[in-house]
Amino acid sequence: MDPYEFTQTVRDDSQQQEMDNDELKRLEKELTPSSADYYGVLNISKKATEEEIKEAYKKLCRFFHPDKHTDEAKKKMAESRFQVIQKAYEVLCNPQKRIIYDTYGEEGLNATWDIGPRYKTTEELREEYEKLARQKREQELENLVQSKAEFQLTVDATQVFDPYEPPVFVGFGQPLQSQKKKRKNPLSFLAKAQAQQLFMRHSFQTQIGPQTHAIVSGSMVSRTGMGGGNIIGTIRHTVSPKLWGEITATTLKPRMISLKSYYSLSQDSFINSSAQVNSIYEPPILSLSLGRRLFSATTGYITYRTGEWSLFGWGGDISQKMDRSSVSLGLAGMHKRGNHFSGEIQTGIMSSHIAGEYTYKLPHQARLRLSCTLSSQGGIMASIGSDHKVSQHIRAGMSMECGSGIIVKFRVSRLGQKIVLPIILSSEFDLRLAFLGAVIPASVAVALDQLILKPRRKRLIKQ
Repeated sequence: MDPYEFTQTVRDDSQQQEMDNDELKRLEKELTPSSADYYGVLNISKKATEEEIKEAYKKLCRFFHPDKHTDEAKKKMAESRFQVIQKAYEVLCNPQKRIIYDTYGEEGLNATWDIGPRYKTTEELREEYEKLARQKREQELENLVQSKAEFQLTVDATQVFDPYEPPVFVGFGQPLQSQKKKRKNPLSFLAKAQAQQLFMRHSFQTQIGPQTHAIVSGSMVSRTGMGGGNIIGTIRHTVSPKLWGEITATTLKPRMISLKSYYSLSQDSFINSSAQVNSIYEPPILSLSLGRRLFSATTGYITYRTGEWSLFGWGGDISQKMDRSSVSLGLAGMHKRGNHFSGEIQTGIMSSHIAGEYTYKLPHQARLRLSCTLSSQGGIMASIGSDHKVSQHIRAGMSMECGSGIIVKFRVSRLGQKIVLPIILSSEFDLRLAFLGAVIPASVAVALDQLILKPRRKRLIKQ
């Protein structure tokens, strides 16, 4: 072999390696400014086509692919840059990700976008992403100042199902004349229903410190033309992961100050306490609860409540007081399938009861709730109800309560806003109305699920 030729070959390889190193340094310098600028990483314009993106990616792979280098230092440098190039290529080659990146930058790629794959055009995708981004901003604002509200209108419909017919008075010795019945509108019976009570409550919660929250709420109630309201303020502070407390006060009459605390004794036990001051002329109403986890998903608790009491004359004569001391023993838990249950036994001077509740989780994010209470004052009270998830943020439900009377309740809630419509069907127990109050709402719920919700779920799954 000619020595000159060998020397020339080595020189050419050395020159080629120096050129590759220079090119590598030049490209690295171009890529260094911002790893989030994916167009700058691939050295292309924002209007680049898919073919231009692929061509730029292949060109950079020739220089920055780790397998192209044998030197360890250069290999590590190329590997770190190749990861950035790979990420930029994956984003810009995906039409959906590219729209998100063009509209919201790299931060938008970290968000969760529930978009179906059947949108055809870029404009449709962009409109949908902007809609979701707007909803996300609204949710962030709502989380900043949490708002909860409840609107409850109680309707008395007893005259609809059991109308009162006034007696007809005639003179002495005169025969009773038959009155001609007037033709009535088929819906005229609905006019007999009357609004019995209106209740509204609204609250705002915001963070005023790293571990402190403030809650301002207002409530009002109106019943048969008379009513009142109050404004309530609450400060809640978290002292440690195991201890938090809050103080609540009303600004209008009846004035009241309440103190609450929660302390976790261990991973399996806790203690709650509260004190409610209604007046400086009587001792506060105290309450103390001790709880412990008995099983993996079952907790037992015992609660003692003093009620209104007297101490050396402070508090006056309590013989006429209705709020007296009581002790309750309870159990609450959840099954593996998400079914909840609870039970409680309470004994007290004025009132005692036994209560139980069971919530069964149905398919399609629906729930069935059963409860029963046996009380020394109210007798037997039983209720059955269910609620369904109509959309992402809306739930609708209905329930029926049977006891001394029959009440049907309709509920709609959305993002902390709740509307409740209780309808009193009868002031006494009526088996016929109890049957209608259970069957008709259940039939409406089934029809709503089969005719509206189920086709909607299929349509969303198909999309």
